[in-house]
Amino acid sequence: MAVETPAHPFIRLTPEEIARVVEEHARYLTLKPGGRRALLTHRDLSDARLQGANLAEAELTGLRAHRALLRRASLRDSVLFCADLRFAILDHADLTRADLRGACFRGAELNNAILAEADMRDAALLRLDGRRELADSLADTRTDLSSAQAEGADFSHVRFGNANVMRANFRDARMRAADLRGADLRNADFTGAVLVAANFSGAMLGGATFEGAVLTGADFRGANAKGADMSAAILDEKAAQAFELKDVAKPQHRPVAPSEIEQVLRDHALWLDSGGREGKRAELAKADLSPHNLRGAKLALANLQGANLRGADLACASLSCCDGSLGDLRGANLAGADLRGASFRRAHFEGADLTEANLGPLRDVGEVETDITANFDHAGFAGARLANANLRYAHLAGADFSGADLSGARLQQAKLNEAIFTGAKLAQAQFDGAKTAGCRGLPAAA
Repeated sequence: MAVETPAHPFIRLTPEEIARVVEEHARYLTLKPGGRRALLTHRDLSDARLQGANLAEAELTGLRAHRALLRRASLRDSVLFCADLRFAILDHADLTRADLRGACFRGAELNNAILAEADMRDAALLRLDGRRELADSLADTRTDLSSAQAEGADFSHVRFGNANVMRANFRDARMRAADLRGADLRNADFTGAVLVAANFSGAMLGGATFEGAVLTGADFRGANAKGADMSAAILDEKAAQAFELKDVAKPQHRPVAPSEIEQVLRDHALWLDSGGREGKRAELAKADLSPHNLRGAKLALANLQGANLRGADLACASLSCCDGSLGDLRGANLAGADLRGASFRRAHFEGADLTEANLGPLRDVGEVETDITANFDHAGFAGARLANANLRYAHLAGADFSGADLSGARLQQAKLNEAIFTGAKLAQAQFDGAKTAGCRGLPAAA
């Protein structure tokens, strides 16, 4: 699609003019007298301070807003066709369903922004001279997110098209069913990102990092993934066997025989009982433990980093102070498990059963009687069962509880900044004293 623009497109607005436009637009949105839709086509709002401004449904085609402060601004359903927002600050901004075709976000900050269902495909912006004859057109009309900072942002169902996304930071971003066909994703950071059912067909992935990313159901047909690092990602069998990923570093979970796990558990129990003087600590990092029955197992202080525990039976297991960071625990049974003081940063518990599990602190540890809090920062609990679970004081920043059952759960004093609760069951859940800044999906009283 092409949009016409005059030869000298940018009209600079004063702060007073900008304030008037925002005020009239707010009246337009609330159907108050004197309201007028914001029409800022080809206006220059560079360095403008628009923090928290409501510009939903605004017409912003060809807008120039270099370095503009748009933190927590609403741009829902707005038209930012071929807008130039390089180095703008859009942290926590809402760009749901925005038309961002051909827009430039180079070096912009989009941390924890919402861009769900936005359109970021390429576009063409034509320039006309004074006689309304074609003067030129932009040579590069791809949407540009190169070097953008978008940690924790929501790109679910976004259409990127052939966007330039080189060196972008998508750590812990939610990108379910994102359409990344033909996108240049070289050297992008997808650490901890949820890319379930994402389409990477024809994309360039060289140098991209996917540590702890979920790539189940992703499509890599025709992608150039040489040099990408997926060694600590979660892949399904189809993706892992894709021709395009044959030379890519992929996760390798070490198989563990039943006799070995029995010996490991015996040695670990002796190590615990003797205070480390006898036996041996369980070292099960990147081990495939999914086939084993670990119900009631004593694995306190064990090393389970990156382990495959998908569907494992860990009901009533002792996992206090263990390290399961980046682990795959999707569908696992952890009902009644002891996870006090454990660290499961960026682990995935989607669909797992943690009913009545204890994720609280471990009290009065050691000679100095210190408390060890559980760390589940950026963990995925989508669809998990956490009814009556204890999450008091737990670190859960950026955790995803979408659709989870938290009925009767105790989250007092928990650190929940930027956590997602959309669609979660929260009947009788307790949030007294919890840190909830930036949370989504929580009722106002929580």
